[in-house]
Amino acid sequence: MVDARRAFAGDPAIEVQSASSDWTRLQLSPSNEARERITAFVRSTLADLPGDLCEQLSLAVDELLGNSIEHGARADTRATIKFTLLRTARLIVFHIGDPGPGFSFDAMAHAAISNPPKEPLRHAEYRAQVGMRPGGFGIMLVKQIADELLYSEAGNEVVMIKYLENGAGHHK
Repeated sequence: MVDARRAFAGDPAIEVQSASSDWTRLQLSPSNEARERITAFVRSTLADLPGDLCEQLSLAVDELLGNSIEHGARADTRATIKFTLLRTARLIVFHIGDPGPGFSFDAMAHAAISNPPKEPLRHAEYRAQVGMRPGGFGIMLVKQIADELLYSEAGNEVVMIKYLENGAGHHK
């Protein structure tokens, strides 16, 4: 098991609020460096899972944190993002919350999740027209990895649930 307190010791951008083997809660300053460190922590924490599952979950966390940093906190280093990882024998839960105004799936022309089935790249054209960087596949990708993906009413908090087969997810 990876100890969150040891993993983030001395990092002023990441505050460890809980570090048990079942419940890790972090508060972070919205930066790509903090995002990378947390993604690496998740990868090492879940390293006992099958390799492809570990990588998928790490990728999902990276995408969700990236959205929270870019769109929620707007990379404002004075803002804080909450990250929680819960782990039991049957499931893994990630919770991420940011101080941003949130979003609605109805107002996401810039994301692949909003594309009509016969126009899989429509969001790319929209992003180019409004001067956004290429991308927009994150939530669609995370929805493929997650068993459940829930957003708060405001759209500034997300819970991702992944169910594990045969109680393979818990270790002490």
